[in-house]
Amino acid sequence: MQINKTSSKPFYEQLISGIKEDIFKGILQTDDKVPSVREMAKIHEMNPNTVSKAYKVLESQDVLVTVKGRGTYVKATNESDRDERQIQKVRTMLLDTIKEVTYLGVQENEIHDWIKQYFEKGES
Repeated sequence: MQINKTSSKPFYEQLISGIKEDIFKGILQTDDKVPSVREMAKIHEMNPNTVSKAYKVLESQDVLVTVKGRGTYVKATNESDRDERQIQKVRTMLLDTIKEVTYLGVQENEIHDWIKQYFEKGES
């Protein structure tokens, strides 16, 4: 997972995206322990409060679960746990992005290629 210090995207959002991507790629799996807040802050040279904020967001999204005294783990998911409101929010964002890239001249087949490439290689 990479944190881009020059990106306009806040560090905590990059951390959230990075953890989700690592889960998607299979790097992190259900019940895997993630580094503690302090460890993660040290690894990525960021403020522990930033890591804590990211972990809290991921817990609220049922991606991570913290067991007091034991650590933070990747939470098991299943289809019945789908957050339809969050899915709708992301769908709206995706449609807005598609409108924007279409306006910029990107063709439908190129968008399909991007999606296919992501699912095949996990590229972001």
